[in-house]
Amino acid sequence: MGPFYRDKMSVLKDDDLPSVNEEFDALSRLQPENRLVWRTGKGAQIKQVFRWVVDIAYVDSQKKEHTLSAIECLETKPDQEGQNKTAKFKWVTNCHLSSKKITTLSNDGGRMRWKIENEGFNVQKKGRYELEHAYTNHPNSTKIFYFLLQIAHLLAQLLYKSNLLKRDFPGRFGSAKNLAFRLLEAWRNARMAQSDITATL
Repeated sequence: MGPFYRDKMSVLKDDDLPSVNEEFDALSRLQPENRLVWRTGKGAQIKQVFRWVVDIAYVDSQKKEHTLSAIECLETKPDQEGQNKTAKFKWVTNCHLSSKKITTLSNDGGRMRWKIENEGFNVQKKGRYELEHAYTNHPNSTKIFYFLLQIAHLLAQLLYKSNLLKRDFPGRFGSAKNLAFRLLEAWRNARMAQSDITATL
């Protein structure tokens, strides 16, 4: 893991940063005051049990020393069948932790980070964006490819979430694949005149 910057939260998996996970498990037993039970959701049906540890020493891959904190949230809520299911979320951070901040940092900070990593990156890996495809080994080409991929993903989200298509194309396209195909064909066949290009500048 690289250097930490101001107010950063990152997802901490059980097999990531072994030394930090080990310190968390050992120190959490010595810091019983760093525990909070929180109820949320409609009818307070979601129970969150937080525990956190401050002042964990960590040396990154560049041999830089850091003092970190870690948060764990065990969230129990009913599934579609009404059975209670528990999920574990864990983050490492350089934010100052306290009982007054822990729910906000976790739910509004850490969970959003988790959503970015799991929904954003997973869509880019498995949603036909081919993030993991080795198109090139050149560092600059890789950065350019990912930059263009991010733009494509952003445009797709704007199209899916907005009402522009529904308003301007009430007949729809049938599917996102059809829309992509029509855009590709438009780029191939509907060439803009030079006057159209200069008129938009």
